Amino acid sequence: MSIELTTKEIGTQKIYNNSFSEQSVDCDISLPDYCPDIMRILKCTIQTDITNSKIIGDRATADGNAKITVIYSDEKNNICSYRSDYPFSKYAELTSAYDSALLICTAKTDYVNCRAVSKRRIDIHGVVSIKFKVCGTSCDTLISSASGNGIQLKRKGIDISSSVASACKSFQLSSVEEVGSNMHGIGKVLDCYAAPIVSETKIIKGKLLIKGELAVKTLYSSDTQENETAVLGCSIPFNEIVEAADFNDSCKTDIKLNVIQLSAEPKVDNDGEYRYMNINAEICAHVNAFEDSSVNTITDAYSTQTELDMTYGLYDFRKIECEFSDSFSVRQSLDIASLKPQKIYASVISAPEIKCGFSDNKMEIKGRIPLSLIIIDADGSPVSCEREAEFEYSHSTDTDKSNLECAPNLVISGFACTLSGDGTADFKAEINISAMVFSTSREKVLSALTVPDEMSKKERKSSLTVYFCSGKESLWDIAKHYNTTVEEIMSENGLTADYLENKAMLMIPIK
Repeated sequence: MSIELTTKEIGTQKIYNNSFSEQSVDCDISLPDYCPDIMRILKCTIQTDITNSKIIGDRATADGNAKITVIYSDEKNNICSYRSDYPFSKYAELTSAYDSALLICTAKTDYVNCRAVSKRRIDIHGVVSIKFKVCGTSCDTLISSASGNGIQLKRKGIDISSSVASACKSFQLSSVEEVGSNMHGIGKVLDCYAAPIVSETKIIKGKLLIKGELAVKTLYSSDTQENETAVLGCSIPFNEIVEAADFNDSCKTDIKLNVIQLSAEPKVDNDGEYRYMNINAEICAHVNAFEDSSVNTITDAYSTQTELDMTYGLYDFRKIECEFSDSFSVRQSLDIASLKPQKIYASVISAPEIKCGFSDNKMEIKGRIPLSLIIIDADGSPVSCEREAEFEYSHSTDTDKSNLECAPNLVISGFACTLSGDGTADFKAEINISAMVFSTSREKVLSALTVPDEMSKKERKSSLTVYFCSGKESLWDIAKHYNTTVEEIMSENGLTADYLENKAMLMIPIK
């Protein structure tokens, strides 16, 4: 007699590769004739765009462009800037070919340094980290039931959030924005920052609709050459559809939007003045979809009739405990009194750096926002400094489980830095956060079960055995030891529970 197995497939989110490759940015820049001579370097930044990424065989490749912006002062203390492009191509070796997997490439500037070799030449040394993340959804097959040959099963029901689909889509946004009538014309673009914000999602028949906006903040110098800057803020709306056959209206979606390309270029109006800004961006939307369900697992098994070949495996079962979107404000006074500030010429931020943990049924985030300032001091000379704005945030998880994990997505939707009268810089920022909190349980469950080719029948010892229970024992362990069933022991002894707290004498019927 054979054993009939019932199996269940569980979707699991897999990360096949998560590696970094360093790309050096080493170049020597000679200023064109229209740029003034260098007196002092104030700031050097590298903004990296990923222009193309793909998987070919067992190799992931990424093509990109590092946009180098150097801000400096000339001999008259005028603040000037110059931008140069540094194209590159980088790859990462994979352990195998992942033809159906998703490749997500992002870039981050780790280090940049520059020095003026002469009044016309700048030496640049920098390092950019390219992250190659290869991911997808795979199915694990587990045994949920078995029958035949007197098989006995110890079951455990587990609530899970099964991964049903992973999808990725890139889309482009563009807008032409006019500077206000009360603002100076555009000289040079000093910095451009963009934050993609999701406002609404909806799933309809295998399609996920993502609605939101790209908040863009462009810092530029005035065309008056009077060390004046202005900020042009705008919001570019978007409605995009990400398709995956397994998307359904019961899914919970984790959406991460990455800005992989961003540019802001001045554009002339009908009078030949630079009073328009041409903004172009490319966004990569990465979506993971989950569906809540319950799975019956088998943690132990035996047969009262024959020996069995069984294989057990350790599996991590994940469940979404909570998901939320929120926003909060960051305010901090930064001490710059030692620089004798007259005004703040420019403020540039980097992406927030965070640490996430859990305590007292709350998710707690501690972070900092790196901030670069260019200041005009009391003598009219430009100086630069680096500061950090620290923040804390907490949110209830609605669970007391200890094995929680989360990779929250934080974007700075807006910020400003103003000079106060006491020599401090008042920094304000608005942060949007979206998070999906998972609990993880690791269980040893039955993954394979067969009857040996040469079936060995279990020997029958006697029809009845007396067993003296010492207390705190499971009837499963007793039944397995004596080759009988839990139901037979309970029926023979008039028991209503399968666990014995106290000492007792049991009559064990042998199958």
